[in-house]
Amino acid sequence: MQKIKSVGMPLSCRRTMTTQDLIQAILEKNRGMTTEELHEKFQAEKTRNGDLLGDETILRLIAARFGVSVPQNSIQTKATLSSNQLLAGLNDVTVEGRLIAVFPVRSFEGEKPGKFATLLIIDNGGVLRVMLWNERADLVERGELKAGQTVRLLHGYTREDRCSQVELHLGGKSQIEVQLQEKANEYPGLDKFATKISSLNKTSGSVNLCCIIKQILRSSTFTRSDATEGTVMHLIIADDSGEIAAVAWNEKVVELEKTLKANSRLQLVNARVKEGKNSSFEVHVDSKTFIEYVFTPETASTPRIIGQTKL
Repeated sequence: MQKIKSVGMPLSCRRTMTTQDLIQAILEKNRGMTTEELHEKFQAEKTRNGDLLGDETILRLIAARFGVSVPQNSIQTKATLSSNQLLAGLNDVTVEGRLIAVFPVRSFEGEKPGKFATLLIIDNGGVLRVMLWNERADLVERGELKAGQTVRLLHGYTREDRCSQVELHLGGKSQIEVQLQEKANEYPGLDKFATKISSLNKTSGSVNLCCIIKQILRSSTFTRSDATEGTVMHLIIADDSGEIAAVAWNEKVVELEKTLKANSRLQLVNARVKEGKNSSFEVHVDSKTFIEYVFTPETASTPRIIGQTKL
């Protein structure tokens, strides 16, 4: 039997309304409102009510306030949300996407020592940073999560990172399901959500870039305050909108030096924009950045290394 889609049917007439539907309905009803503004209203309402109201109830209140009709008992809480519609402060969140980066597990000390791992996933809404805590990080240590897999992340909660970006956290009650490999084709490539170099500024924070290495200026070693040695590489990267200075640090220098060759193009995931000398901007590539190398015939030129020094 052919499944009938509810295309064009008003949200208020559907049998169930997902949390994603509710967020979308608020934004469609109020065209001048951005996702960030909705997030601010959600957070303000959550603070005002403390823990007395659940997330869905708060969204329902905001919806009613802005003219969205929500029938009683119509919200379905277990629906999969798109990354671009997540708000910080949500609980019991489910997201699905393709893994594009899996970072090594790190441990931390303190009153309650533990460990964490970071993932980056891409869906049709954008790129999302995911934090795995303690036993969920074991999946990375055992090599069960790999870039290219499609995963369904259940019962997570959202927080805001230091760059005011929403990220998903998975703890003891969360679940991770690896989906059939065929589903990976349902999600776009990173280039769909890449930032153009010409648009970078001091507020850009964490960015994803598709670029080529135009020139390597120098590679240097330096001694840290604890007497250990570090490595830094200065280079110029470019896309079809312009070019910018970039700085790679430590293990990323080693990674770049091993893989730099003709016909290579880079995709930088979670690089950071910082202010450099003379009020200019630089792209920093460090341990939190994932580098993907893409072969394309049009980039058939090897970057020229100017020099290497020791500081």
